[in-house]
Amino acid sequence: MNVVRIIYIWLCIYTFAFSNEEWRNIKSMEADFYQEIKGERGSIPVVYQGKLYAFNNKVKWEYTAPLKKEVYLEKNQAYIYEPELKQVTIGSLKENVDFFHILKNVKKTSNNHYETKIGDTLYFLVIKDSKPNMLMYNDSLDNYITISFKNIKINTKIDSSIFIFQPPDDVEYIDTN
Repeated sequence: MNVVRIIYIWLCIYTFAFSNEEWRNIKSMEADFYQEIKGERGSIPVVYQGKLYAFNNKVKWEYTAPLKKEVYLEKNQAYIYEPELKQVTIGSLKENVDFFHILKNVKKTSNNHYETKIGDTLYFLVIKDSKPNMLMYNDSLDNYITISFKNIKINTKIDSSIFIFQPPDDVEYIDTN
């Protein structure tokens, strides 16, 4: 009887401990985002808004304000389309920083707070209601970036055409590789 009771208690503890980390099994995510970039001390933060789409190793950041911009990430490749400049920047990433790669690699630091280091960048993640709520990190220019997510949809079907990069014919290409 004691063995059965111990196994039952262990299963209850295990289930409780891991049930609130269902977000680690995210297959797709769609959300509105609010991104704030803080530079040097005393400078005015830059604020962007838009929509995030993520599925497998593909991510699309669709910026809507203050300027339109699309950022496509797939594994170690990045495409940034800026319609107002009629410009596409193509580059390779040193590390795989796709959104799910970050989620799967974070370690818990305190209640609902997680962190991971990918390459030289330390990422901080806040989970709220079993969903990614906020992602924070310092970029290579020492800017502090905070991305907050709202209207989060987890594991819903995202049309694969969202991730197809098709800029107009009249754009200038800049290859940073």
